[in-house]
Amino acid sequence: MRVAVFDIWGTFAHFRKFWTTSSSLSYPFPPPPTIRGILGAILGYRKEEYIKKTSPFKVGVRILNPVKRLKLSMNFLHTGDLGIQDFERFAQNIRKRGLLHTQTVVEVLKNPKYRIYVSSEDPQRFEELEETLKGEENVYTISLGWANFLAKYSYIGTFEGKPVEKSPKADSIVPVDKVLSLEFEKNAPQYLARDRIPLHLAEDRKPLSYTSVVYSLDAKPLRGEFKDLIELPTGEVIHLFP
Repeated sequence: MRVAVFDIWGTFAHFRKFWTTSSSLSYPFPPPPTIRGILGAILGYRKEEYIKKTSPFKVGVRILNPVKRLKLSMNFLHTGDLGIQDFERFAQNIRKRGLLHTQTVVEVLKNPKYRIYVSSEDPQRFEELEETLKGEENVYTISLGWANFLAKYSYIGTFEGKPVEKSPKADSIVPVDKVLSLEFEKNAPQYLARDRIPLHLAEDRKPLSYTSVVYSLDAKPLRGEFKDLIELPTGEVIHLFP
């Protein structure tokens, strides 16, 4: 199994939790649908086609910088279900009517950095991605969640991964059902968390499935016993979401 690896980072990020209501909370890492959106931007897939075109990709993610959260109050316009023409008329009348907005508390990640792992059952599409990553190019602007949270990326390499039945560590985000046991260092603080994340989206971008995962907030490998993971020549042991 060939796995393409690249690092992605930015000043800020926000990956909205699907169950959030008025206050927008963020996952501390990009869930699989978000990673596929990033791959779609790199390869130049349009918004209406990237979900289908990136479906052959298996993706994984590792948190490289310890998670730092900020709470910001942000103003959002009340635009409702305005179409393009309606919005143009709305914009023209903003000065006359005053700025109609609502203030929302948003959780933002500061100085996030991640390592992304990608494999594919489609050799042609994988080669297309690999060549684009090697040149560190992207067709569309890439971001970390919101469009204004711009990101940069750096290609690490393509490696041959081998399946491992049991491992004493996991470097990436892993599903709960891959965790047999967890170990903790003595006299050393460790910050682990568990979340339920979207796994697949329908073409209308509504979630189709979810999975529960475990990860380290302080960007350290998980220790314990894990099953059915993939080991890379770099020594990293990872999970790829289908």
